Amino acid sequence: MPAKPAPARRKRQPPPREPRLERAAWIAAARAALIEGGIERVRVLTLAKGLGVTTGSFYWHFTDRPQLLSALLTDWEESNTRAFRAAVASSADPHVQFDRIVDVWFREQEFDPAYDSAVRDWARVSPAVEAAVQRIDDQRIELLRGVFSAMGEAEPEALVRARIAYYHQVGFYAMRVRISPAERARLLPVYTRLLKGQ
Repeated sequence: MPAKPAPARRKRQPPPREPRLERAAWIAAARAALIEGGIERVRVLTLAKGLGVTTGSFYWHFTDRPQLLSALLTDWEESNTRAFRAAVASSADPHVQFDRIVDVWFREQEFDPAYDSAVRDWARVSPAVEAAVQRIDDQRIELLRGVFSAMGEAEPEALVRARIAYYHQVGFYAMRVRISPAERARLLPVYTRLLKGQ
């Protein structure tokens, strides 16, 4: 009786390739971790587990954790200041410019106050981050100073008004003021009028 032919061997399928995340996905994960738990939460292995990938995906884009932290700081500088520049560039009328800056703070869409606060917390343990925060604060205050100057304020009044407006808003976030959106909207015109000095 002829021997049965041996069953055809199944070809082993290679394991599915791990999707390679984009660099932006790692920065976004680092950003979320920073906001949620501070700079100590921004760890390569922790981020990889949260993203469901191996650390190999991370090292495709970054040489090490410090490079990721540098990219995270750059992301904050750009993403959380862009809206203020756009508000000033959107009109030649300084009153409109100021109203649009206030709107950036009020809507909290282009500007993320939680991100800002998390970076300020990080600055307490990193001189490099502290220097970056100071530089960005100076840039934002200078934008406001230019707006008040265009309204007709002389120096040093324009600079002082810019600082008052800016420190007021930073303090609002730092104190974690609890106020309903409706109440905040109701008081917004009053804040705007008083901060303008009208």
